Parts: sequence; C-alpha cells; structure tokens
Amino acid sequence: MNTLNNNTDFAELDDLRQQINDLRAKVDRQGHLNEDLVKKALQGKMKRMHTSIFWYCLACFVFLPFMVWNFIDCNFSWPFIIFTILLFLGSFVAEYFINRMDVSHMTDDLLETARKLTQMKDNRKKQLAIGYSVLIVWAPWYIYETYRYMSPQIEAQFAPTVLTFLIIGAVIGAAIGIFIGMSFYRKMQHANDEMINQINDLTRE
Repeated sequence: MNTLNNNTDFAELDDLRQQINDLRAKVDRQGHLNEDLVKKALQGKMKRMHTSIFWYCLACFVFLPFMVWNFIDCNFSWPFIIFTILLFLGSFVAEYFINRMDVSHMTDDLLETARKLTQMKDNRKKQLAIGYSVLIVWAPWYIYETYRYMSPQIEAQFAPTVLTFLIIGAVIGAAIGIFIGMSFYRKMQHANDEMINQINDLTRE
C-alpha cells in the first residue's frame, strides 16, 4: 500500500516537474519572440529615419544649384556664394556622420546600440546649435548682398524702405526655415528616444 502511494506521489511530482519545465520553455519562447519583435521594430524605425534623412538631403541638394545659379545671376559676391555652398555641403556631411548606423547589425549588441543612439542625439543637438550660429552670420550677409544687387535699380529716397522690406522678408524666410528645421529635428530626436526606450525596456526584462 505504501509502495503504491509512493509511486503515485512520484508520478505527481514528475507531472508537476514536467508542467514547470513546459511553462519555463513557453516563457523563454515568448521572451525570445518579444526580443525579436523589438529588434525588428528598431531596425524598421532606423530604416525610416534613414529614408527621411535621404529625402531631406536630396531636396536640399536639388535646391542648392538653383540657389547658386540665382546668386550668380544677381552678381552676388563669390565669397558669399562659396560660403553658402560650404554651408550646405557641411550640413550633408554632418547628417551622414551623425546618423550613420548599419541597420542590419544594429541589434547585435543592444547596449552598444543604445549608446550610439544617445550619442546620435547629442551630436544632433550640437549640429543644431552650430547650424543656427552660422545662420546668424549668413542671414545678414544675404541681406547685404541682395541690397547691393538692388541698390543701383532704386532711387536713393526709397533705399531705406527697400532695406526694411528685405530685412522683414529675411526674418520671415528664416522663421519658416527654422520651423521646418526644428520639425525635422524633433522628429529625428523623437525616433531616437523611442528606440532608446525600447532597448531599455527590453534589457530590464
């Protein structure tokens, strides 16, 4: 009788042990599944970020030749034209070096990826600060070049009025450019934050 009870107890223990093992295997499978989903989501967001940056830079790159041609046609000074070209090219180069990341291998080491994404955010902040500092130099120079081009065509009595309109137009144009640039900047930073948060949540789990 005791032997029968012992066998029954062993059978129940084996069954319980098997259930626990099955539960652990299920949890492990779900954990790996969630990790794979997060990694795919991270890669998808980075691909979309790269696509947005590509189209943004392409639009600026296409616009640059028309702007330079207009400056030459208006007889703007070559130092200003060269400065403008270098400004745009510097922006393109900065975008490449700040946002470069191999999407196919970005999830091999999630902690390293989080570090690179944080560095990407910091570098983008520096780029924004430098860009707006350069804009403070470029905008008045642009107003001066435009006024110098128009001054032979206007009478002296209207010169102050024309200069005032040029300044107002430059301020409005700069405000529009800053709004577009800040919208793009916030979009990129938000994407970085989302990816960093996903990595942090996954590593905590």
